[in-house]
Amino acid sequence: MVSRPIPILPTEPASAHTAATQPLPIWRGAFRPLFLLAGLQAIIGVVWWLSSMIHGLWAPQLGTTALWHGHEMIFAFGGAALGGFLLTAIANWTGRPPLQGRTIMLLTLCWLAGRVAMVYAANINLTVLLVAELAYFVVLIALAARELIAGKNRRNLKLLAVIAILAVIDALFVLAAKDGIQLDAEIFPRAGIFIFLVLIALIGGRIIPGFTRNWLIRAGKLPGMAEPVSFNRFDALCMGTLIASAILAFTPWQQGAGIVLMATAVLHYARLGRWRGIHTTREPLVIMLHAAYFWLPTSLLLMGFALLRPDLYSLNDALHAGGAGAMACMIMAVGGRAALGHTGRALAAGKVFTIGFSLIWLATALRLIAPVAGNAYLTVLAAATLCWVGGWLLFVLRYAPILIGPPVKKG
Repeated sequence: MVSRPIPILPTEPASAHTAATQPLPIWRGAFRPLFLLAGLQAIIGVVWWLSSMIHGLWAPQLGTTALWHGHEMIFAFGGAALGGFLLTAIANWTGRPPLQGRTIMLLTLCWLAGRVAMVYAANINLTVLLVAELAYFVVLIALAARELIAGKNRRNLKLLAVIAILAVIDALFVLAAKDGIQLDAEIFPRAGIFIFLVLIALIGGRIIPGFTRNWLIRAGKLPGMAEPVSFNRFDALCMGTLIASAILAFTPWQQGAGIVLMATAVLHYARLGRWRGIHTTREPLVIMLHAAYFWLPTSLLLMGFALLRPDLYSLNDALHAGGAGAMACMIMAVGGRAALGHTGRALAAGKVFTIGFSLIWLATALRLIAPVAGNAYLTVLAAATLCWVGGWLLFVLRYAPILIGPPVKKG
């Protein structure tokens, strides 16, 4: 018998401490500065890189400007969102007060130090660069481990092992890009995306059916229809094949890896269907989660196809379904929901946020279509870029006042 998982993020805010003991609002939870910084990084990492490519403006280099762009869009953008989510979720898992104040300031400064170091990556000592870049992940893992152990929630320590692997990949990426080791730096963005896909599959398998079930109950649709399926043996199979296909993708057996990736995609499409998202189209905050997860199997399908037919579609293009699609859309969907719930606001997406998410989803679709658009390639790519920047600008405009400002008082 499989027990139902504990929800990752509560739909209602935790009780607040007295105002007299509270730090400034932005430091009252990891999600506040880190989700905001993730949104800003999503814009900066693309605009700066494209300005360099198109207009010849100076841009940072990690070996090359393209590698810097890839690094920042995975380990900086994704890393910030991961930290904001994880520390917020841990407070819910353990029942302990959320970390805030100087602890969150320290974590945020570590992230910012990594970004400054990466801007000057071409000119600073490799050891200094590694220390500055990895400090964020080291502090994040240490804080998360302390809270999980203190809260007697050791079963979720396995998530920290996945984050530790992400940090190792980050370090190897930097070393390879700076010629510190004789490995192709191009493989590490792919490895980083696979780690995030595993995290999305693992965490999404908890929160998506849970939030969907809650909404269906409130909407009066349960009972009367099959409810979203909680984690069971089929989900374990999906996780196992995802991990196996990720490993195979880095072996010389590319044909076999392509077949396994495509088969795994079919399993995850089926998994998504079992969560009954089709019945939640009237609730943007819920359907966004399903729409974000859609890109996970799509990325596996396209990566598998790219390995089988590299003459028709490149693996680099296929990776954008995982990075710009699954990663970015899930970060926006989860971040927007958490920002509302943990600041005492109603769980209502609103037009600005809904349009912003839709633009990011559309940007991903256009980026994947561009390689097969023929003479319209540059036009489609430009449209994808405009949608991406516009979507994240709307996210920042909608949520910056919420993340920086005080929570809404009840009553």
